[in-house]
Amino acid sequence: MGIYQIIVNVKYIDMKAIESQVGGSHYKDMAFQPIELIAALRCSFIQGCIIKYISRYKNKNGAQDIRKCIHYAQLAIELDDKRRCNDKALSMNINKYILKNKLTILQRRIITQAVYNNYIQVIQYCKELLQLEYPENV
Repeated sequence: MGIYQIIVNVKYIDMKAIESQVGGSHYKDMAFQPIELIAALRCSFIQGCIIKYISRYKNKNGAQDIRKCIHYAQLAIELDDKRRCNDKALSMNINKYILKNKLTILQRRIITQAVYNNYIQVIQYCKELLQLEYPENV
């Protein structure tokens, strides 16, 4: 039924999978988790990776997560990943996700370009973000 048991201090507690996270809390602490957006939009694996890495970069691996977005965008271009996300839910869900998680304009642009398969633009926006936030790593 979507409920899993986890061990906490040798006790079993019923918990939904979306309420738990293995290794850290960078997703669980988000008001609207990346997996929820990815599932709602029916994104490809590559699009999902871009969404999760750009959403978490401030709370996990910083510049490395932005570089991972660039890498996945390059893979999408090489592998011709052009999966169409669910258009009906696209704009509404992205706006809700951005607002609830207080993401930046560049994060919004990267996510939007990824779901529309504009991977060259994803790379460009990621490079801008790296320059702004981590100029020493560029």
